[in-house]
Amino acid sequence: EKLRSEFGMPEPQCMFDKEYFEDSPEPFFSFAHELWPGNYEPTKCHRFIKLLEERGALLRNYTQNIDTLEHKANITRVINCHGSFATATCVTCKRQVDGMTLEEDILAQRVARCEVCTARESAGYPDKKGEKGGRPAARRKRMDSEDDEEEDRSAAHGVMKPDIVFFGEALPEEYFAALAEDLEKVDLIVVIGTSLKVAPVSKIIGKVDGDVPAILINREVVGQPNAFDVELLGDCDLVCSELCARLGWSLHDNTAGKGTHENTAGKG
Repeated sequence: EKLRSEFGMPEPQCMFDKEYFEDSPEPFFSFAHELWPGNYEPTKCHRFIKLLEERGALLRNYTQNIDTLEHKANITRVINCHGSFATATCVTCKRQVDGMTLEEDILAQRVARCEVCTARESAGYPDKKGEKGGRPAARRKRMDSEDDEEEDRSAAHGVMKPDIVFFGEALPEEYFAALAEDLEKVDLIVVIGTSLKVAPVSKIIGKVDGDVPAILINREVVGQPNAFDVELLGDCDLVCSELCARLGWSLHDNTAGKGTHENTAGKG
């Protein structure tokens, strides 16, 4: 409701739309603090996946989450299919920084600005037409040719955008490279906590050879009929805990005292 009344946003998902962000980055930064990784700790599902990796049973963890909890759980064989808060890139100069440098701005619900672009504008390099103090006389002729471009530049000029894949953006190249390699090696696919509706990640299971067994750990049945050989329905954390108990594995729970959140990711 706040996004609609304060920013005139027609739908909440517009906050993750590339074009909308370029026109108005403020709604995203007013909400990003609620998604900030520091608010959460890895769940039992994350611990289960880490155990698989430690035992040499994890080929790859494909996650649609953007909260970096896989990294916090020390899972190394992970692909952040939709990007994450781990890094951020300037919309204008493309300078990339560690995502933690945005923490103060995000928690303050303030638009994060690129230090390089801000310094250039302060020094008199291309800035918004009409702003004061921007152009020493020696540079005016050179800068006049850029006036038209400056008038049309987006509201997100010089904004640091977390490297989350927005609607209208391509998935990371590492996703396609890893998937091509893994489809040749996978011998079991496990899907945990997902609606299995967001493409192209939702299409992975359809690309896997039909002879490869597939297990679903989820609150409800998803995907195409008979897509899974085994369906373990219920709370994902409880299911993973039960599996570990039956396997005789010790599942460390380090989530106490922090908020938890469902792991909506496909695992393979």
